[in-house]
Amino acid sequence: MSIVDSINKNVKIGFFESIKQDKNFVGKLYDLNYEIANVLVNDYQKNNVHGIPHGSLLMAIYDNENTKNIEGILLRVIDVADIPQKKEIVASMTDGFIAQKNIEENANPDPYTKNFYQFSGLRCRTLGTFSYDKDKKLVFGTDVENFLSPHNYQVYKPEKEQLKIIVNENAKLNNDEATEIIGELRYSSSKSYDLDGLYAPEVLLRTNDIVARRTAFFGMTRTGKSNTIKIIISAIQKLNKQRNEKIGQIIFDINGEYTFKNEQDDCCIYDKFSNNAVRFTTSLKKANDYEDVNIIQYNFYNDDTLEESFNLLSDEVMGVKNADYFSAFFNVKLFEDIEDRNSTEYRNQQRKRALYKCILKKANFDVPSNYKIYFSGFTGGQPVNSGGLTIDEAIKYFDKVDLNSIDEKYKKDEDWNIMFKVFKGTNASGFKALMRHKYLHSQFGREDYKQKIDALLRVGKIVLVDLSNASTETQQKYIDKLCTYIFSHSMDKFTNGEKPEYIQMYFEEAHNIFPKDDKDLKNIYNRLAKEGAKLQIGISYSTQEVSSISPSILKNTQNWFISHLNNKEEIKKLNSYYDFEDFSNNILRNSDVGFARVKTYSNNFIIPVQINKFEK
Repeated sequence: MSIVDSINKNVKIGFFESIKQDKNFVGKLYDLNYEIANVLVNDYQKNNVHGIPHGSLLMAIYDNENTKNIEGILLRVIDVADIPQKKEIVASMTDGFIAQKNIEENANPDPYTKNFYQFSGLRCRTLGTFSYDKDKKLVFGTDVENFLSPHNYQVYKPEKEQLKIIVNENAKLNNDEATEIIGELRYSSSKSYDLDGLYAPEVLLRTNDIVARRTAFFGMTRTGKSNTIKIIISAIQKLNKQRNEKIGQIIFDINGEYTFKNEQDDCCIYDKFSNNAVRFTTSLKKANDYEDVNIIQYNFYNDDTLEESFNLLSDEVMGVKNADYFSAFFNVKLFEDIEDRNSTEYRNQQRKRALYKCILKKANFDVPSNYKIYFSGFTGGQPVNSGGLTIDEAIKYFDKVDLNSIDEKYKKDEDWNIMFKVFKGTNASGFKALMRHKYLHSQFGREDYKQKIDALLRVGKIVLVDLSNASTETQQKYIDKLCTYIFSHSMDKFTNGEKPEYIQMYFEEAHNIFPKDDKDLKNIYNRLAKEGAKLQIGISYSTQEVSSISPSILKNTQNWFISHLNNKEEIKKLNSYYDFEDFSNNILRNSDVGFARVKTYSNNFIIPVQINKFEK
């Protein structure tokens, strides 16, 4: 039965009438305003409704013959509240203990006093109002339109069937809307009062809440973030079966757990969706071990991607070695746009590229078999075979070059002096400094992986990018380049009047990828957060720290999945968003795996959920 069917059924039998049962009665309001409600409760009623944990959802219903509209104010228990008689109760109780000859014995007050002791107060947040519209449909508003004298409000604790409607509420439900069961309502870590699940309905995710929107997953390691992401990937894959416009999904798999099965998880995304998933990796070993896996390393000798591989090498080398001559080396003019292929300038550029490839060979970058370099010799120097040279032949050629004995113009071009210093290794370590970075290269890398991945996403494929064997810096470079390429392609379509395809991006360990501040709002990730929606690009990111993500990204995030955080500073940061402050102590205290506080785009309040385990 769909949510809509469930609501319609309950409306027929009376939604409020099904809640207003004696077995659900909790107590009476004794104070009420637009934000807070205080409830007078008794121990008998608490036990009768199987306890009232922190975060419980209650319904306050006005009970008076003069009321015209039936409505219920939805409440969330956030704390205890002092009742006016508290001092008197405490004084009477302690007087009784002191008067006893043996304080270890249980107090045995008279029935009136015992009943007096059993009263206490609950402090509740007012979340909004359920009512019927003019068509007798149940609707929810996120505020309190009007409140009357609190003494006529009866407070109830809804059970499973009513809670199913409450936690899955939305005023704009469609019968054909795609939903996914992500778990069940869970109020507390301790569940001894509700072993039968009387108050634990299924919680549904409206899949469209995720599509083309920003979604955050915060929590300590091994608290269920990756499991939740897998459920969402699965939900979008199900949605693809119901719609013509397919949604491509790309997972930047930092630890390899989505791409390959590991010992901790029974199933990975590829295992479940192998018929629609394509795997990429930076590991040559994995590419060799698995026939279907594509390598995303660059072939540093490939002219089509030579500039990109050169820039990647530059970023990596300069990250660990900032010698002036290497800074100059990575600024030589190898990639100027020269239209005339017969010009002296073009021939000179090709000569420099040939020398660069010889430097790579001397740094032990593997050379593809039967590979040849084509370039012309220096004016005034030895000629070069027009049929091309092998790398080793080219190295011997450049070894014999003496800049002092060839045309004067080469001396004036400082690029040659810089490149020959690296080639000959005469300054510090020269080409030897590149050896530690040969892992970036694979002679089997043929095409530009970005184009291939982008094309797959635009036809609705799941693309798994395994980066588990790469350094944090290398992971960042690959992810930056991919995101920029995909974003730019979608933006080109948008500005040319075309409709971009739907794409979802997933970022693990986002603290290593996203900016921590808003100093550069043109950063690709800030742009994805602010402009992604119009390009139909959604992003989902997970990390352990709220403070590690830039404010611009957080402010544009619509969906939040929060599991255990162990730091009060992180909780304080989280409290700036929605009403997570109501759950701050629980988030800090409860470390149960999969126990999350969930706020989605279409739901108007946070729901505590025990997330289901992802299964094949």
